[in-house]
Amino acid sequence: MRGKKMDGFIKREQLLADLFSRWTPGNETELVPIDESIGRITERALFSVNTLPVHRTSACDGIAVKSELFKNGIPDYSIWREGVEFARADTGDDFDDQYDAVIMIEEVDLTSDGLVKFISEDVNVAQRTNIVAIGSTIVSGDLIIEANMPIRPSDIAALAMGGCCMVPVRKKPRIAFIPTGTELIPPQMRPKRGQNIDTNSLLIRETLRALGADPIIFPIILDDNELLEKTLDDALLAADVVVINGGSAKGSEDFNVSLLERKGQLLHHYVAAAPGRPLAVGIINDKPVINLPGPTIAAFFGADWCLAAIVCQALHIPVPQKESVLCTLTEDITSSPTMAILCRMEVKKGDDGYVAEPRSFRSGTMPTCLTSNAMYVSPIGESRKKAGEKIEVELLRGKEFIR
Repeated sequence: MRGKKMDGFIKREQLLADLFSRWTPGNETELVPIDESIGRITERALFSVNTLPVHRTSACDGIAVKSELFKNGIPDYSIWREGVEFARADTGDDFDDQYDAVIMIEEVDLTSDGLVKFISEDVNVAQRTNIVAIGSTIVSGDLIIEANMPIRPSDIAALAMGGCCMVPVRKKPRIAFIPTGTELIPPQMRPKRGQNIDTNSLLIRETLRALGADPIIFPIILDDNELLEKTLDDALLAADVVVINGGSAKGSEDFNVSLLERKGQLLHHYVAAAPGRPLAVGIINDKPVINLPGPTIAAFFGADWCLAAIVCQALHIPVPQKESVLCTLTEDITSSPTMAILCRMEVKKGDDGYVAEPRSFRSGTMPTCLTSNAMYVSPIGESRKKAGEKIEVELLRGKEFIR
């Protein structure tokens, strides 16, 4: 009996290398306000234009004094007047230049009318005591953040200190997603016989957003050659990368690969990764066009290893690495030694560390598979892992959510 062909396909790494050797993403940048820069990628190293503090300030709440009055010990402060021998100084505040030290408020008692009632005998006062020096926070010209870095909330605080109000960032790659299939309907509709819900538009849109791309989601396109070609032309005009979803295999309505061949250069069709073997990659008008297989779990896998790499290549950053944990398998898993096989996992806390329960859409439900908290991709050459073996799995939720 003839089954699915599972060997002779290009590895994922080589497919991406072939694509990146033929595609040079643009290097467009834009200026965005600092409060809109979270998650964006810095286009270049950014340096401070500010020096802070601009003048020395108080390091604590207290009173500013003249240190020379303390050179022979605690002076007679019973006759001190505010604004003459001392001044109030709060943390971070400036004060008159005649004072060069600050005594902490905990070491001082003041009367209601502003006279000094008590100064601790243990206090040590010298020049610059409890003084924050000019430029001790940041100096003009200091490096704040390097190029090609994602901007975090704490980075925004540093940029604000340095006076960077408009931030030069890499322009988000625009990625068009075209869902195809006469059987598809939007999630808001109740499916009837012969219909299926378009889940991938949501999956890919949010995946692309999380990666830092600007997704352009097209409406569902029927399996019609002319309509597909027109939509592809529109997408190529609007986007930097185009993803066509569905129609990637050899069914009677699988037109998309032949469309890639006819309009541009088809680099590869079929890859040594499953689910999603029929994935195709081509170049049209110097832009990558990816034909992502239609099944939701296949679309997830293709987005995880292929689309993520493409977005990061466009942004000039490394692909994000998932947190991993060592787990004990609860049951056997099989794979093909010629393919990288995705297995979704549910990681739980066991009596002796973590355990991983395989979640298969074939033996369970698709939502159970899609909502699991981890994944394992078998390396090429591996055919089986047995229950009780230790495996390294990648987490799709943080450790804090493992039950």
